[in-house]
Amino acid sequence: MSGDLSEQLSPQEQSERNELVKAFREVAALAAGKRVLFWMLEQAAIYADPFAGENTNATNYTLGQQAVGRKLISKFDEIDPRLYPRLLLDIGELKAMDIAALAAKQETEDEE
Repeated sequence: MSGDLSEQLSPQEQSERNELVKAFREVAALAAGKRVLFWMLEQAAIYADPFAGENTNATNYTLGQQAVGRKLISKFDEIDPRLYPRLLLDIGELKAMDIAALAAKQETEDEE
């Protein structure tokens, strides 16, 4: 499908798309970039239940946030179908390293 889309783009639009793809890849290659991308997904309530009982405004608000998150995930998939799953795995590893570093720091402080 993305092949069909790129055939319809003007040279300027194709260039802009290529630059955006390059930027996403560069951001996703950095630990700090992965943290920011995952934070953006969390802010989009992508992992939250949108249902807020009888408060339809709250439900609709959350659904709107999630639409943004799904758009971001769709962009990941358009760039590389492995990007989003890899992001999830890498975030898990980064969080585990953060926990280990915090535990080591606390252990060092306790020894002092």
